[in-house]
Amino acid sequence: MKTNHLKEWENELNICIRCAYCFEGCPVFKELGWEPDGARGKAVLAYGLLTGELEPSEYIAEKLFQCSFCRDCIERCSANVEIPDILAAARADLFEAGYVKDSQKRLLDTIEKSGNIFDKELEAPNYKGEKQVLLGCRLLERKDDSKKYLDLLEKLGVKTKTFNESCCGMPFAVLGDKKGFKAQQDKFRYTIPDRKEEVICVCTTCVFFIRKKYPDLKAKYIIDEIVERLPQYKDKIKKLGIKVTYHDPCNVARGMDMVDEPRMLLREIGAELIEMPTNGKQAECCGGGGGLLVSDDKLAEKLAENRVEQAIETGAEILTTLCPTCEFNLKNAAEKYNGKIEIVNLLDLIYEALN
Repeated sequence: MKTNHLKEWENELNICIRCAYCFEGCPVFKELGWEPDGARGKAVLAYGLLTGELEPSEYIAEKLFQCSFCRDCIERCSANVEIPDILAAARADLFEAGYVKDSQKRLLDTIEKSGNIFDKELEAPNYKGEKQVLLGCRLLERKDDSKKYLDLLEKLGVKTKTFNESCCGMPFAVLGDKKGFKAQQDKFRYTIPDRKEEVICVCTTCVFFIRKKYPDLKAKYIIDEIVERLPQYKDKIKKLGIKVTYHDPCNVARGMDMVDEPRMLLREIGAELIEMPTNGKQAECCGGGGGLLVSDDKLAEKLAENRVEQAIETGAEILTTLCPTCEFNLKNAAEKYNGKIEIVNLLDLIYEALN
């Protein structure tokens, strides 16, 4: 197999000293328990493919796609080895060699055809203000929530402007379709009305991914906007008086170094926060990232169940988070627990406190 993409990460692979600190917080390793399930084992597999000591196989492909790109391994790595980027390169080589699942191909074909992950026409609520707002696929599909979050920004003095969106291309990148990603990048850029102006992103995945893969665009996270503006509206905040636990999305806590801000907002709206055993930059992933929902939906579901169980054990009535994909995965998992805990987006709670 040609390893053109992995070749670019040869130095990074040589930096890894196989210490196994990355095993400690890896949700996939905790669940499956074998060497290739952790970051170290996956690095060894990638290195074997690069050197030719290992031939590609369905097993190796399965293991390299069984990762949520949660970045916990980077957080614990003394050498800061970028395992998710290495795996993305390995996946690209495997993809080009024909190692792609039907479920993965269906998703990518869907985005190519419809411009979103749902294979249907999705339109943003029509707002014609000044500040560009990107909702993202998942929130575009939830029309009532889209309007609510735009109204939240309006309440805080942001005159929002929506547009006909196209997927940011993240699924192509994490599933290894380099050509598909390049094509989707061009489509996505074309949809931004003014590429020189800042765009407020509501979706956590979109803002993290745009900052990483679109250096020419100025992406601002909605939470940064809220943190800046909310103090001016303190006298209008209704204290909710609820007990919550908060799930840190990987792209927020580890990807964007945002741990304190969501907790500050919870205090401002009168929520009592009860932390789960793992939180902040050590928070356990719910399994929603890295394409795991289409690569191994059963594993993604089990990781979400583990997180829901941890939330229930806190005694909180609400499990809140910011990522719409985390929210989706956690809600599906919570259905098995007979209403023991409610899954709510933090933006919904902030909206409620301002009404």
